[in-house]
Amino acid sequence: MGMLDLLWLTYASFMAAISGAVVPGPVFLVTVSETLKKGKIAGPLIVVGHLILEALIISVMLAGLETILDSEAARTFIGYAGGAALIIMGSILVKDAVKLKGALRLEGTLSGNRSRLVSHGLIASGILSSGSNPHFYIWWVTVGLPIMRYCLSLGGLSGFAAFILGHASADLLWFGFISYSVESGKKILNEKAIRLIIVGSALFLILFGAAFIYQTYIP
Repeated sequence: MGMLDLLWLTYASFMAAISGAVVPGPVFLVTVSETLKKGKIAGPLIVVGHLILEALIISVMLAGLETILDSEAARTFIGYAGGAALIIMGSILVKDAVKLKGALRLEGTLSGNRSRLVSHGLIASGILSSGSNPHFYIWWVTVGLPIMRYCLSLGGLSGFAAFILGHASADLLWFGFISYSVESGKKILNEKAIRLIIVGSALFLILFGAAFIYQTYIP
């Protein structure tokens, strides 16, 4: 397989991933709210968590077990558990926003241990916000898997590497851009406005969670 073919596979994977990333959902909302609290590093670290979960999904699919993700039992479990997780995450964000007063001025003064805890928390947020969204699994079964198979069939391991590169680049660039944009806007927002944005994001997470539970209960 030539370089142009690999570039095409990377581009195809990139565009497919962007099509899913730009749709506002739990990961987007968590990225916005966490960037307002912890700075532009939030986006890349949340994506690390997102990619860790995707690595697990890809492993399941490579093992030929993708039907598990598309089973009725899996959809029901993800709908209820994911919906509940989003409601809990949203509630925690509301609580954090209430306690945020004055905390923004402390940005950049975290100790090494505290900084590591923040990093681990953001990665965990990426895993949880991705894994609690039923549409994440639907995208992988209906879009991600066919493209991955296409790349493998054309380029083998090189094609698979092109798929991973394109997909990961799309997530990192998009959510890195979101974090950078929010961080830039933060400089012209007062603390009250920032807290309102966080609360708004939290309420949307709660609504997403309630909608997922409702759609699971009444298909």
